[in-house]
Amino acid sequence: MIGLLEIRRRKFQFALIALIVALISYLVLMINGLGVGLNEQAGSALRNFNADAIAYSDNAGLSVIRSEVGEATIAAARRAAGVTDAAALGYVAANYRSEHGRIRSAAFIGYDPGTIGEPRATRGRSLTTADRYGLLADKGFLKASGLKVGDTVDIRVRLASTPFVIVGEIDQGAFFFQPAVYVLRATWRELKYGDIPDADQPAASIILLKGKHIIGKGPGYEAVNKDTAFANIEGVSGQQATVVSLRVFGYVIGALIIGVFFYVLTLQKVAHIGVLKAVGASSFFVFRQVLIQVVVITGFALAVAVPLAFLTEQALQTLPDTVPIAFTNRMVLTTSALLFVTAVAGALFSGRQVAGVDPIIALGQQQ
Repeated sequence: MIGLLEIRRRKFQFALIALIVALISYLVLMINGLGVGLNEQAGSALRNFNADAIAYSDNAGLSVIRSEVGEATIAAARRAAGVTDAAALGYVAANYRSEHGRIRSAAFIGYDPGTIGEPRATRGRSLTTADRYGLLADKGFLKASGLKVGDTVDIRVRLASTPFVIVGEIDQGAFFFQPAVYVLRATWRELKYGDIPDADQPAASIILLKGKHIIGKGPGYEAVNKDTAFANIEGVSGQQATVVSLRVFGYVIGALIIGVFFYVLTLQKVAHIGVLKAVGASSFFVFRQVLIQVVVITGFALAVAVPLAFLTEQALQTLPDTVPIAFTNRMVLTTSALLFVTAVAGALFSGRQVAGVDPIIALGQQQ
């Protein structure tokens, strides 16, 4: 193939092009990885809830922070048509002091043992009703705090500080950009509402629901699926819009740079293209050589960029402060496919130039 032969004979020139395409691909992959990582930090714990729907108080506007439901609302949700199981959860943000003396924040989620709201302990044990000041800590919490199962951590809410024992480790993710920590719902009420009489306290923040055809409004609550609930987490919509904009800019810039490089190369080879056409080569044959070069260069660039992106993720995960970046197989495959498409689209600039080459004029310019 003429296209491959040219790459072999002009190694340095095509190596520079491949390097630039690899850097662009790496940049786009890192932006996409940042988007996935930020999404996980924003609400991976919500996505991991063992539920088909999440119910908020009907006046909360699907905000976990503003949502407060009473026992009557929880009971009404349990009795709703199609609901097979339900569990009340509470949310409150609280500060703690890490092993290194730094003040950090965590998302404290109150639940009842034995319900669908209970997370699975991957190390240690689960909470029992006797663990008033026990907690289950996500692995992200343990990494950030420098603590381990069995340690005691001081939780600060308002002006009070309460020691809690870490009885187990869980892998639930983060909530509101904070590692998730699970405590008993009675303990959560104490943390959030303090000395307010129990009769005047809300019973929970949200209700987890399982079943079919349970999306909609009920007495005092509004139920939505987890995707809708995630999209309504404060800050998520603006964050996703920013990441999508950066991603689109990366694809467009990549297509333009690849297109310009190969367009310039095509201009340099007008005389040679004229010779090929003069001996009977079609415009499609010549353009196909350009496409082969684009595919080879882009494939080589991705072969460099993808492992480099994964190595960067692993390096960042070793830092004391977690960097919100993550890669999934689906994201990497989608990004690679789109980069291929944009690279081919950029090469179409050269196709028009190839089609416009007149062999007689091109041969005349060569003389």
